[in-house]
Formats: sequence, structure tokens, C-alpha cells
Amino acid sequence: MRKRVAPWTVLSIYFLIPLAGLFSCAPDEICYTENGTEVGILFRRIIYPDTDSAFVQNDTLIFEQVTALNTDSIFIQSDTLTGMALPLNTGSDNTTFIFDTELGSYTLDLKYQRIQRLISVACGPEQVFDQLQAGPSTFDSLAVVLSSLTDPPQTNVEIYR
Repeated sequence: MRKRVAPWTVLSIYFLIPLAGLFSCAPDEICYTENGTEVGILFRRIIYPDTDSAFVQNDTLIFEQVTALNTDSIFIQSDTLTGMALPLNTGSDNTTFIFDTELGSYTLDLKYQRIQRLISVACGPEQVFDQLQAGPSTFDSLAVVLSSLTDPPQTNVEIYR
């Protein structure tokens, strides 16, 4: 003899179980982060119109290429730019960039702290890059203006000539 199935059982199989599956997933907004892996660089020029005053304006450089030490990646090639976003080495606490320009070759060593943290069990871990500092550089002068990396990239380093 066949057993009769209750109507609520059929209802739960066809409607409630798929509906529960929709609500069990974490929405993308929960996993969103504003932390980035690219350092924003802006080139600036100090203009001295007379001996008593000076002002700063964006500078444009012609790049043959921009690379990073110990990689075979070319990040920028044959371009004219006032700024750029370059990826940091996510497996290290420093990255050294080499800028080959029309004016010569320059290096910029950046040091930073990598911090691992858990957003949530559903989202998993994220790596945060913080406390950005400039190490040795062959540019005339530079300033770290934002020590945390963001997504989208903002200006972290201003380089002056």
C-alpha cells in the first residue's frame, strides 16, 4: 500500500528549499572591500616663477618602459603619462620599480606591511597593504601622501622633479 504525501511536503520541496538556498549565500556587497594592490603614482613639477614664490603642477613624462625588479613583467611601455597605478609584489614586503624615461633611468623602492584579515567565513580572507613608505630612490624628491592602498587606486606617492 502506498503512503500518501502531505501537501506541505510537496510545497517545501518545490518552493521553500530553493528559496532558502537563495538567502543562504552571502551577497556581493558584504564581501566588497576598498583595499587594493596597486600603488598610485603622480608626477609633479615645482615651478619657480621668481625667487620669492613657487607652485606645483602635474608633470608629464615620456616612458620607454616601467618594470619591477626580479620580474619579467613590463607594466608600462612607450607611453606619455602624468601618473600611473602599479601593482605591488603581493608576496613580499617591498617592491622596487624601474622607470626608463626619456630623461634617464630611475628607481623607486617601496616598503609596506601586508596584513591578512578575515572579512567573514563566507567571503574568506583578504590581504591589506598598509604603512607604505618610500625606500631608496633615484628621483630628485618624492612624498608618500597616502600610506594605505585603495581600490580604485588613489595617489599614494608624488614624485617631484
